[in-house]
Amino acid sequence: MKNNNEYSCIELCGGIASGKTTFASILSKIGIDPIYESFHSNPFWEAFYSDPQKYAFETEISFMLQHYHQIKRQCTDNKIMVCDYSFLLDMAYAEMGLQDSRLAAFKVVYEEIKKELPPPALIIHLQCDPDMELTRISNRGRAVEKSITTDFLWSLNAAIESQIDKARPCSKIITIDSARINFVDDEAAKAELVQLVSQALNQYP
Repeated sequence: MKNNNEYSCIELCGGIASGKTTFASILSKIGIDPIYESFHSNPFWEAFYSDPQKYAFETEISFMLQHYHQIKRQCTDNKIMVCDYSFLLDMAYAEMGLQDSRLAAFKVVYEEIKKELPPPALIIHLQCDPDMELTRISNRGRAVEKSITTDFLWSLNAAIESQIDKARPCSKIITIDSARINFVDDEAAKAELVQLVSQALNQYP
């Protein structure tokens, strides 16, 4: 794995309930330091799900800055970290929910962040169909997520795919079907995915 005087960061990019936090916890068991999104501390999170259009701007800006702050605060030289979120996902939400001057303002902040933080060593794209995501959302039983619809998940996943396509020419990306591969309970699947990630990091220049 990469070992130099800068930290390296893996970003997990996927829709709601695609398995980002679970995947980060798996990688934490092989010595990759996890950074988990503290969504409960975001003051606009619940309001967003009550009315995504009305509260999109403050929600997307604040989540992006929260992610930026977490990485700055927790980065350590010669460490590899994994975030259960991605700045590509932040941009996907923004392009789905913001327009005109608000989207332009978001992108200004986004570009400033990119100037300071090094690009991710690896982006892990967790693909998951909306029906499976909705089932998982229902099973985890967060009251604030009851308003999420399949249509919303389809739109978000399409926005994510667009960001992944844009990033692919200049980023190391691996895509995993998190609906089909059971990396929650299947130990063989976990081991296979850990090997895949390790190989991808070793190949990173």
